[in-house]
Amino acid sequence: MSNSNNEYVFMNEMIAKKLFKNEKYGKILSAKVISDVIGADYEEVYNNITLFSEEIAFSSLTINSVADVIYYNDVCYFNIELNFYNSDSKRKQLESYVYQLYLGQLHNYHDYKNLKKIIQISIDTYDRFNKNEFIYRVILMEEKYKIPYNDLINFVHINIDFLRKIDYTSIVNSDNKLMKDLYFLTCNNEKRIDTIYKEDEIMKEIIDEAKKIAGKEKAFLYLTDEELFKQDQEYYFNKGIEKGIEQEKKDIILNMIKKDMSVNIISDIVNLPIEKVQEIINNNQ
Repeated sequence: MSNSNNEYVFMNEMIAKKLFKNEKYGKILSAKVISDVIGADYEEVYNNITLFSEEIAFSSLTINSVADVIYYNDVCYFNIELNFYNSDSKRKQLESYVYQLYLGQLHNYHDYKNLKKIIQISIDTYDRFNKNEFIYRVILMEEKYKIPYNDLINFVHINIDFLRKIDYTSIVNSDNKLMKDLYFLTCNNEKRIDTIYKEDEIMKEIIDEAKKIAGKEKAFLYLTDEELFKQDQEYYFNKGIEKGIEQEKKDIILNMIKKDMSVNIISDIVNLPIEKVQEIINNNQ
């Protein structure tokens, strides 16, 4: 069912990602989000972060290594991800980026002394933990006593679906900079946008750039609930195709192992890591 309320929309995923990767405004927006999340001065963050443009895979066998946007400074990596789908495979993919950034820093024993902290900031169009909170912070800690174990890896989930459900006047009067900086992702009401950002020239420029990326057809800038649902359907249809391909590879592996072919050869034929091939064989014996 289509929702006619202008508030119940999200910026198109393609446009949002292009905006965050934009050479000029992507860094500005990323610096605003990072500074809001870690509680640092915007100018200090902006002047000290650099775009990480290298492939994050630490091994030729690593897959899913194309992160949305990563910045770094002397002490930290900031991996910003824009997530329009909530699924187990998507969550595992996001976690893999963090582990790859971690392992990619280790070339010899001495590198352990200089590991950069990794903060993954996920901007989600859904409530990751279903607790109706705007922001969730995840750290590694001892289970019983809730004592932090270390501070090297942090996950931050920002639930922008939360912004759709609150009155926009609460955004206008809020001291929460992060809410204000991300509200434009959920609203295409020009008057409300003007009211919220009337004193923020930087955000006005960012929103104008988003419109330029979208082109003249502003209808493509936002997605209604119905369009999001349709996009979800297409996504899971494509995931179904992927699963079909996985099943086909599994059948090929099992047939070849019956013919006493080596795991190394099978791995080359089906283009899967040896460990994965062996796992499929072990689970089907």
